[in-house]
Amino acid sequence: MAPARIVAIIGALIGLFGLGLQYALIYTDMTGDGISPLAATWRYFAYFTIITNCFVTAVMIRAALTPNAQGGLNAPRIELMAVTAILFVCIVYNLLLASRWDPQGWQKVADVTVHQVVPAVFALYWFLRPHGALKWGHAVFAAIYPTLYTVYGLTRGAFDGFYPYYFTDPTQNSIPQLAVTLLGLMIAFIIGAGVLLGVSKVLGKRAATAPDIAEMRG
Repeated sequence: MAPARIVAIIGALIGLFGLGLQYALIYTDMTGDGISPLAATWRYFAYFTIITNCFVTAVMIRAALTPNAQGGLNAPRIELMAVTAILFVCIVYNLLLASRWDPQGWQKVADVTVHQVVPAVFALYWFLRPHGALKWGHAVFAAIYPTLYTVYGLTRGAFDGFYPYYFTDPTQNSIPQLAVTLLGLMIAFIIGAGVLLGVSKVLGKRAATAPDIAEMRG
């Protein structure tokens, strides 16, 4: 069995565990306060972290079930978008959000799983995948994902008043501040995707020259 598929299987199981645990915790906490199950589920899907974990877990599930797939969720540009997004989750959380609370017990397990373990496993999966098909324009394509989330988050927040991240909360930031923050995050996302794309090109070149080196040695 190919290493990428093994990692995809393990990663899919970890991703499902983390998502299920986090949902159970939010559901229990909110319904315990008298909030409806529907409202608890709606709140669960407010977070970029949760949506991104769903995204990368779906990618790994498809890779586990169809290991030779190169299209759809396993298209190189989609996988670039996914790996950039999940590493973005890990970096932004640990730099800007982790210090703002101190989860304990099962919440700590869920927190570590969705913010650290899944990003690490998916990055390994991506590293083991075939490389060399990406183009530089795909770094900009990858930024479609956070753009859509921003529109989604601001729109739903306008209706229910809940913004999961203080730096994208229009009730805590002026419009100019919000615009600068979102632009900065978008630029950082494109740069991150560009760095990963560069790594992919290097990996692709090494894979292409490996057979030639082996033939010379033979």
